[in-house]
Amino acid sequence: MDLPPAPPRPVAGGAPLFGTYAGACEVVSWDGLSGRWARGPLWRFTHGKRWHYVSLTGPRVIAAFAIVDVGYAANAFAYVFDREAHKLRADLGLLGPPRISAEVSDRPAAGARSTFARAGAVLRIERRGDTWELYARAPGGLLIEAELDAAAAPPTVCAIQEIQGGLANCTHKTSCLPARGAIEAGGALFDLDGHTGALDHTLGLLARETRWRWASAQRRELGFNLSSGFMANVENVVWHRGRVHAVGSAEILFDTAATDGPWRVRTQDGAVDLTFRPEGERRQDQDLVVAASRYVQPFGTFHGTVRVDGYEVEVRDLPGVTEDHTARW
Repeated sequence: MDLPPAPPRPVAGGAPLFGTYAGACEVVSWDGLSGRWARGPLWRFTHGKRWHYVSLTGPRVIAAFAIVDVGYAANAFAYVFDREAHKLRADLGLLGPPRISAEVSDRPAAGARSTFARAGAVLRIERRGDTWELYARAPGGLLIEAELDAAAAPPTVCAIQEIQGGLANCTHKTSCLPARGAIEAGGALFDLDGHTGALDHTLGLLARETRWRWASAQRRELGFNLSSGFMANVENVVWHRGRVHAVGSAEILFDTAATDGPWRVRTQDGAVDLTFRPEGERRQDQDLVVAASRYVQPFGTFHGTVRVDGYEVEVRDLPGVTEDHTARW
């Protein structure tokens, strides 16, 4: 079943437009909520969270960076994992004041520009026409200069979900974008020919305590985004040969005492049945008294089967990531 087109904004008639859509909102804003959905300025400030994340995966490298604004603070991270050497070439985590150090765009596609600048580091995710321009520079020799071809990508997925303990969340996921450019990190140079990119733009009014498990992977003809936690199953999709397919609730299982062991990733409708084999991971735990987070993101490959639209696709060595994240914010 084809997904309906995304609305221009996630709010209409005073209420959130809950659902799963193909394409992107023009602007993500919670202005206009009324009645039982209305909240005061202080509540919206303390519950408003937004981030813009990009990953690059392929035969030589798995890399990612993100810009995050949680209202009263901002942070950013970047990492570069060398798949041939099996080592992190870069691992950056930064904190800064909101709106001074970071700006996360309220536009998930056309016109988007998210930036972070702090302590000599600069990160930028920007959409110009049909091209996503990616830039990250940091002391210690990290440099990412890349472009993602949005015109050659399958449809973006927009998911809008009610949040227990919060109000609503709007996330946009884009996958299977052809990449070009280069990464320098830790004395190594990586050409991004043959690599692909994925984007996550999220803006929500979230609960004080938020937890999710997540799995994402892509190459040109196959990608997926699966989550278990606060977004239920509304963002669970598979991209195959240029089309997007909604799939069922996801189960993401692993040994919490050994995150470098195998992970099991499957959906209740049988569309996805995969094993994830980590090659490395990035981990970051923070406790800022008023806020805290525990995060691990292994990177590696997926193996198994995906069944969509009458096809059974054998999955081998599909590069991507999993994640376990708990936040008090």
